[in-house]
Amino acid sequence: MTRARPQNDAPLEASLRPGWVMRWRGATWRIRPRMSADPLDVALVDLATGEATVVRIDELWPADQEERDAPVCAPSPEALERALEELAPPPVPAVSGADLPARLLERADALIAAVEAVERLVGDEARRASLRQERFARATAVKRACALLTPPTSMATYYRCRGLYRRHNGDRAAIAAALRRKTFNQTTMTGAQLHLVDTLILRHYARERPLRPQSVHGLLRATLVRTGGRWIDPARCGKQVPQDLIAELLDHKLPFAAVLANDEKARLLTAAAPPSRSWFYGYLRWFIARPEGGRKVIVARYGKETWEAERLVFDTFVKRAAYPLQYAFADHWLVDAFIVDEATRSRVTRLWLTLIVDAYSRSVLGMRLGYEAPSIQSIQGALAHAIWPKTSHTALGIEGDWAAYGLMQHLFLDNAWAHHSHSLEHLARAIGRNGRYTSIDLVFRPPYKGRYGAIIERLFGNFSGQVKEAVPGAIRSSAPGAVQHAAKRAGFLYEDMDYLLQRIIVRYQHTPHAELDGLTPHQKWTEGIAQTGPPLVPPRTPETDRLFWRMSPEERTLTRNGIGAFGMHYWSPDLGGLERVDRQGATRRFGWSYDPEDIGRIALFHGGKWVGDALAKELRLPDGTTRRRSLWERALTRDLADGAGQASSDDLAHHNEIDAKAKQRQRERRAAEKRARAGEQRAAGRGAAGAPASPPPPVPTHGVASADASTNDDEMTELLAGFGGEDRDEGYR
Repeated sequence: MTRARPQNDAPLEASLRPGWVMRWRGATWRIRPRMSADPLDVALVDLATGEATVVRIDELWPADQEERDAPVCAPSPEALERALEELAPPPVPAVSGADLPARLLERADALIAAVEAVERLVGDEARRASLRQERFARATAVKRACALLTPPTSMATYYRCRGLYRRHNGDRAAIAAALRRKTFNQTTMTGAQLHLVDTLILRHYARERPLRPQSVHGLLRATLVRTGGRWIDPARCGKQVPQDLIAELLDHKLPFAAVLANDEKARLLTAAAPPSRSWFYGYLRWFIARPEGGRKVIVARYGKETWEAERLVFDTFVKRAAYPLQYAFADHWLVDAFIVDEATRSRVTRLWLTLIVDAYSRSVLGMRLGYEAPSIQSIQGALAHAIWPKTSHTALGIEGDWAAYGLMQHLFLDNAWAHHSHSLEHLARAIGRNGRYTSIDLVFRPPYKGRYGAIIERLFGNFSGQVKEAVPGAIRSSAPGAVQHAAKRAGFLYEDMDYLLQRIIVRYQHTPHAELDGLTPHQKWTEGIAQTGPPLVPPRTPETDRLFWRMSPEERTLTRNGIGAFGMHYWSPDLGGLERVDRQGATRRFGWSYDPEDIGRIALFHGGKWVGDALAKELRLPDGTTRRRSLWERALTRDLADGAGQASSDDLAHHNEIDAKAKQRQRERRAAEKRARAGEQRAAGRGAAGAPASPPPPVPTHGVASADASTNDDEMTELLAGFGGEDRDEGYR
């Protein structure tokens, strides 16, 4: 940030950079690239009104301009705000004498009287010397005047009093307040204690849904128990307290001994005793009553960077990002449009889009479009799309480069339960292949702080506008009537929505970004990769693909019937060579993972390594293949089996029965539609010949005796349509 004025050692162009912002004549402007050939022209756009204008440099800096009227330039609006605060600090608030003790006011009166008396005596002596044309010595005159005071005072005391008088412009109340002892209203808590208290208040109380004060105090005591009564001393940290050290101290999964093993971090710690509950409650009330939720307190104690790290973490990491794949953010969006199923074109639903975005370049690293609500599968599917070079858009015929891919160092997720998973943690560790590649550090944003994911929320808002413009069945309002109207107009299929969203993303990759100084995300990515080199990723092998399946937290043993899971038995010839007992005679236990879209196959792991796949015996078909069966189909058939009074172990047989019935119903429906079309054609032909049209032949009821019973069959047909062979919805692709 700079005060934009002519200087001998810096050209004007150092301040007038395209993309920078400028405060001038009471308005905030963004500097645009020069549009004219005249080098003295400066193109500006008003950020408040959007009005564009062109001014000349001599208009920005006229010869008779005072310094306070000169433009102020900075790289961003936030930096400009800081520059303006430094150049024009807020005035000191007035002090009310009504809240001050009488003794302080009496001391202030005596100080004011003494200073004014000395100044009056010295002034009189200076005038007399001037009339007599004698040499005047001010120090001597001040000394004589101080000796005439009652009681007499020294010159040093007088100069201290005069400095206080001038600093407060002779204001009685302000001088009285300044006479308080230095420890007045100061806590006896150490800097480490205050920092711990402030950190926990910001994270757990100063939020949308705060914890109870007693819960926060309990966390404070538990934290000090975990750290052995030690916390960070801000005085040892220099300008800023390390945020990574705070995260490690508050991470109950990380042994405290690992923190102490780092000498640089250990020397920043000091002893800290937990404050009493009564003191904490009083301090909490005082802190929350401060303006802007205690912002000025935190900034004054630890600096603005600490406040931004706690409350504006997204903006902080965006500014910190120095290269691609350093920080990435993931989030989910329920697409604002209905789609229809491929089989009947009548059942409507909405899709969830999961995105992973690079903080440095704002590029979309990966996506996943699915029917299910946000889950581990959503994040792992988006990661699989993010890590390797993209081919999904080219397969759909979408032109344009989507070059962003690779293993990110830090992945920020919201604090939803769906993201806390053994499966995701295993993937983040194992993808690094024991240090050969970058492992992913999972960072969970504090709960109830939506601004922590602002980068993707803004992007979703952009996408939502484009979807509403292009898609029939888009939800333009949350009003019930608008939602019903959108459902009636729905006509897009899954593949249509997938094509549209990928086309929107590729277009976004090549659209200039205001926060990238006019560069596109693709250009910013290319610029960063030119410095760091292409991303290093593991080869895409079957073993690597199994990492993106859902890892079960439970282990299984290998028996003569194979591996038991989901009420079925899994086996393959590859398992025949596996040892069931180790050298100590203990039974070997295997980790296993599965694809929720097809639980007919599971992957087995031992010692963190993939040892092979196993197939469900109960799903094997006569031709040797294995029938696909999703986790959701299994759950539904179990519910239907329970409703039919069957044992839960019979759910597989129940599924096979439903599968056969669903195919039968599909054949019946197609036959009925074919007969109906033939009847309409015959009726149209007879009408053209002048003969009365006969009604279409009745649809066979297959033994159903009444209309009420046929209604029940129709409902069952609708329910089972989703499980019928080729017409079954795929869930996601």
